[in-house]
Amino acid sequence: MKNTLVTTVSATALLLGVSASTAWAADLDLAAPPPAAAPGGFYVSAFGGANWLEDTDFLIDVGGGPVSVNNDYDTGFLVGGAFGYDFGAFAGGPFGVRLEGELSYRENDIDVHSVAGAALAGSDGDTSAFAGMVNVLFDLHLNSPFTVFAGGGIGAANVDFDGHSATAVGTVLDDDDTRFAYQFIGGVGYEITPAWVIDVQYRYFRVDNVDLTSNAGVAVSTDADYESHAVLGGIRWRF
Repeated sequence: MKNTLVTTVSATALLLGVSASTAWAADLDLAAPPPAAAPGGFYVSAFGGANWLEDTDFLIDVGGGPVSVNNDYDTGFLVGGAFGYDFGAFAGGPFGVRLEGELSYRENDIDVHSVAGAALAGSDGDTSAFAGMVNVLFDLHLNSPFTVFAGGGIGAANVDFDGHSATAVGTVLDDDDTRFAYQFIGGVGYEITPAWVIDVQYRYFRVDNVDLTSNAGVAVSTDADYESHAVLGGIRWRF
C-alpha cells in the first residue's frame, strides 16, 4: 500500500513537471517554428511619384560672348516599371537579393531662367530623362510583413532639354544627349500577400556631362550634369 502511494505521488509530480515545462516553453515561444523563408521568383513592378531636379546651367552667346544661364525647376514627376528575379532569402536567413531591368521617365518644368542672378521674364521649357537601368537590390526580411531594401543601378539615359526659352531671347536651347547613368535606391516594403508587395522608396539619379549646344545666336557647347531626387510609391507582383 505504501509503495503504491509513493509510486502514484511520484508519477503525479512528474506529469505536473512536464506540463509546467511545456507551458513555460510555449510562453517563451521556444516551440514555435522558425519563420518561413522569404519567397523568390520572377516579378514585375511599377512605381511613380515626385521628382526634384537640381539646378542646371548652359551657355548661350547672343552677342558679346558666352554667358551662363541657370535653370531652376518646378517639382516634377517620375514613372517607371521593372521586370526582375527575386532570389529569396539566403539559407533561410533574413537577407536576400533581387536583380531587375528598369525603364523610367522623369520630367520637370522650368520655374525660371536667370543670368547673373537676374530672372528672365517668360521663362519656359522642360528637362526630362528617359532611362534604361539594371539594378541590384538587397533585402532585409524582418520577422514581419515589412522588408527594408537598398541598392543601386547603372544604365543609359537620354536627357532632353526641350524648348528652353525666355521672352527677350526666344528659344535658346532645344537639344538632347544620351549618356551613362547611375542611381541609388532605398526603401521599405510591406507584404500584403505572399505575391503582392507595396513600398515607399527614395531614388538618387545622376547623368554626368550631358553634351548640349545652344541654338541662339552663336552656337555654344556645354557639358551639363543631370541630378535628381525622387520619393516614390510602388507595387510589386511576384509570380
